[in-house]
Amino acid sequence: MSENKLIIFDCFGVIFGEIAPVFFERYFSPEKAAEMKDKFFVPGDLGELTLDEIFDGMSKELKMDKERIISEWNELIVLNEDIIPVIEKLHENNTVILLSNAPLGFVEKLMNEYRLEHLFDKMFISCNLKMSKPNPEVYKYCVNSFDKNFDKVYMIDDNLKNLEHLPQLGITPVHFTSIEKLIEDLK
Repeated sequence: MSENKLIIFDCFGVIFGEIAPVFFERYFSPEKAAEMKDKFFVPGDLGELTLDEIFDGMSKELKMDKERIISEWNELIVLNEDIIPVIEKLHENNTVILLSNAPLGFVEKLMNEYRLEHLFDKMFISCNLKMSKPNPEVYKYCVNSFDKNFDKVYMIDDNLKNLEHLPQLGITPVHFTSIEKLIEDLK
């Protein structure tokens, strides 16, 4: 009998490349980048700021045209195409979901634009939940959203901070660094 597994994928840094950290690195010192993340993206991830409001704020901070920021931001959207067949294969025999920290509408727009919705049984975006990773409650919410128990739950994320406390929740953390390592870690 095969195991009943839930496999949770992060979006940025796994399915798509990172965007905000790369953008911040271009314009800010590490200290200022951390400040900008706390000022704009932490509230954005919790649904307190829209992406448009974030771009407005960054435009003021950088004294840069908002349209230029949006253009540079969009240029950083890169799909990790090699992961798509891996997710499709995993989805054949497992429950697969997406859990992402993001402002309202951004992940949904990307999933639609790249036609990736079919890869996931459910999608959970932090702004809609009003809680974000690494808050343990967000993982519990995702797992408990199903009317079944899982023999094994995996969380795949590129950010070690989002994986640290998962074993205490009964979730196996998988640090994403490459497709090959991911496949090996899920065996």
